[in-house]
Parts: sequence; structure tokens; C-alpha cells
Amino acid sequence: MTAMSPQRARELWKALVDNASRLVDDARLLLANGSPGRARSLTVLAQEELGKALWIYDAFSLSWSRGDDAERTVDMLRSHSRDHVRKYMEAVVFGGQLDEFWGGYGRVPQPAAGETLGDFIERRRAKAEAAAKAANLAKQSGFYVDISADGATHTPDRCDVGDVAGDLTHAAQVVEMLLISDHTRMKHDAATPYDSTLEQQFRLLPTSHPEELAAWLDAGQPAEDTDNEAQQDAE
Repeated sequence: MTAMSPQRARELWKALVDNASRLVDDARLLLANGSPGRARSLTVLAQEELGKALWIYDAFSLSWSRGDDAERTVDMLRSHSRDHVRKYMEAVVFGGQLDEFWGGYGRVPQPAAGETLGDFIERRRAKAEAAAKAANLAKQSGFYVDISADGATHTPDRCDVGDVAGDLTHAAQVVEMLLISDHTRMKHDAATPYDSTLEQQFRLLPTSHPEELAAWLDAGQPAEDTDNEAQQDAE
């Protein structure tokens, strides 16, 4: 991939997070309609898109805040854009901050007794890599018919999908965390105009925080007012 301007990177980043939010919403509908295998597959794909978005965000968020126009190449995107495990692993590592992001500091992983910081980091990395490899296999089993070594036929409707609803909620909240972080950056740290992602955030709410959304709508808040509220909050 050639070097990109910050403006082009922003366009690509927004396309990625928009697609991730749409995949989450599609997965929600599939799960509700009795297709958990395919819902699980789309959940994994959403997090792969998030992984690419995170690489771009790390490279360009400072430029977006400052408004500079220096081009740069996103090395991880260039070398790993087709590496499904690596993209998903990036989302897993980022998602490890979710409890802390919402104030659940007591649930933040800590080194075990006698474990060095280096060993703790390596253990967490190995765990994220294992989760990424397992997710990639689960994604395939949700889409394809396969034959195992013992001759058994495996179909998407009979695949071991685990806690699909929980995985989907987690994925939605992790994508949402990046969008909220970007909103906070623009509100507090940017000299550039506010660039709303409220459409993507609102699309995630039925999956990320369904109870809160239902209570909010029951209170009579019309959905079409979200962009106006967000803009006022950013000013």
C-alpha cells in the first residue's frame, strides 16, 4: 500500500468502522433469525475490520487532531491486511481495555503471583493469538460445509458457535469504544472540525447496550436527534 494523506486515511478509517458496525448489526439480525453460525462469522469479520481501523488510527490520529497533511504508510496495513489472525488479534488486544474503559478496574487482568511483567505480557499476547486462531476457524465453520478427519460432515447450522450473543455484544462494545475514543479526541484534543461518527455509534446500540437504548427510546428521545446532540456536545 502506498503512502496516504491524513484526509485519505480518515476516509478509509471511517469506511472500516462503518463496515464493522454494519457487520455487527447484520450479525444481530442473523442471530435473531436462528442463524448463529453465520452471526458468529460476521462477528469475527467485524473485528477484523476493526483491526485494520486500529492500525490506521494509531498512525494518523495525531495528524487528524493537528490538521497536518503529511503522508505516511501504515506498515501493518501494508504487511498484514490479508492476515485474518493478525487483524483479529489486534482487536482482541484493544478489547482487553474494555473493562477499564467503562471503569471496571477490578476486572482488569493483573500479573499472577510471582509473574514478571514480561511474562505477563507474553502470556496475554499468546492468549490473544490463540483466540484469534480459534475465531478464524469458527468464522469458516459458520460459512462452509466441511468434512472432518473422521469423515463427519459439519454444516454452519450445526457448528459449535459458543456464546454467540455474548461474543457479539463484546464485539459491538469494542467497536463502540474506538468510536467514543475518537469522539473524545475530537472534542478535547483536536484543532480540527468535529467529524461525527454518531451514525455508526447509534447503529451499534441495539447490540452494545440494548437495555440502555430501550430506556432512552421509552423516555421519548427521537433517534433523529442524535447527530444534533453529538454536535452540540463536541462544541
